[in-house]
Amino acid sequence: MRVSRVLIVGGGASGVLVAVNLLRKSESCEVILVEPNQKLGLGLAYSTNDSEHLLNVPAGRMSGLVEEPASLCEWAKVDENAFLSRQDYGRYLNFLLERELSRVGSDRFKHLENWVVGIEQLGNGYRCTLDSGEFVDSDKVVLAVGNSDALVPEFFGDLSMSSRVVRDVWREGLTTEFDNVAIIGTGLTFYDMALSILRNRPRAVIHGISRNGLLPSPHLRHRAPALPVPVDARLSAQGIRDYLSSVGDRWREAQDGIRHDLQEIWAAFPEEEKKTFINQYFRWWNSLRHRSAPEIDERIKSLMQTGQVIIHKASVESISEVSDDLLLKLSNGETLKVNQVINGCGNQMVATHPLIEKLVQSGLLVRGPLGYGVACDTKTLALKDAQGSTHSGIYGIGPILIGELLETTAIPEIRVEADLVARELL
Repeated sequence: MRVSRVLIVGGGASGVLVAVNLLRKSESCEVILVEPNQKLGLGLAYSTNDSEHLLNVPAGRMSGLVEEPASLCEWAKVDENAFLSRQDYGRYLNFLLERELSRVGSDRFKHLENWVVGIEQLGNGYRCTLDSGEFVDSDKVVLAVGNSDALVPEFFGDLSMSSRVVRDVWREGLTTEFDNVAIIGTGLTFYDMALSILRNRPRAVIHGISRNGLLPSPHLRHRAPALPVPVDARLSAQGIRDYLSSVGDRWREAQDGIRHDLQEIWAAFPEEEKKTFINQYFRWWNSLRHRSAPEIDERIKSLMQTGQVIIHKASVESISEVSDDLLLKLSNGETLKVNQVINGCGNQMVATHPLIEKLVQSGLLVRGPLGYGVACDTKTLALKDAQGSTHSGIYGIGPILIGELLETTAIPEIRVEADLVARELL
């Protein structure tokens, strides 16, 4: 029997967890992981050099393995309510992979430090083209390309390219040399960037700007069990909003219950209801869902009291360059003069990865619901082509499935997807 060969595109958390599951579940499958970075498992989320950037989910819910729910806590020797650094989580993912490689040997795993720039069907398998011009043939392919590019507001377009203007902080990096900084967006990226700047520039003033002025809510020190989801909350976007508004201080437990079932709820929504949820409620949902570690929340609130962190409930109407400064005109009538502007608006929902764009244009893949991500069979995560047919050998995992699954960007969902994809491949 010929040894099955699986090629995984992307070596962040999603790609590494698929590789780990394949090596665990098969004694013969050969795994080729194509990732330009030398270090695996980091991706954008866990490649930070700042030890103060913490996970926004407690350790007890961040195991990478379905079969070992306490895996992370045991590795880190921490309580389930602890919030580890993202650096440590990257090390943990690497540990999971190295553990399997030490068990099965290195013959079954190969890491190619390249980009995949093309994929085509070749007989019963697939041929992947690398940026080096080389070809790699495989029986199956898994697309684990991670997050799309940052959502860059139009007003960044006319600004010069310099360390004073950061369009995509996770890809470009952060220069902490300025004392008066504006960050567009007030989510978890805002928290991370504010703390990084203030660690290096203790007297800096950070301005956070967003239309709703909402900050991430903190996790509780000890997580309470999720609440069951009532029928009305499953039927409409407004039903979700009404339910979470009705439970008072137990909104976290209520939202955790909805999140657990959200893929199922989302799949049952008709297209118009999906549009309503995205257009009217998604920002609100994310402000509740993307919670911060309690200690990070306390630090930010303390800085707000001292005036070093200032929140502006407004949108940016324009940014202009004045000598060495940047002048921001806000919709509330304010004008801010700062040294640096950082885009912290999050990622685009439409998949913008160059490879995904190319595969959609070729018809090998097709856009998902509402044009978000790519289409798949939600029971197997096998991807679909432009004719609506399900591929027998191309699978997806993570953010590229956002249109089909909605809740598909965090480890609690990705570990389940990695387990499912590995089982389907084998």
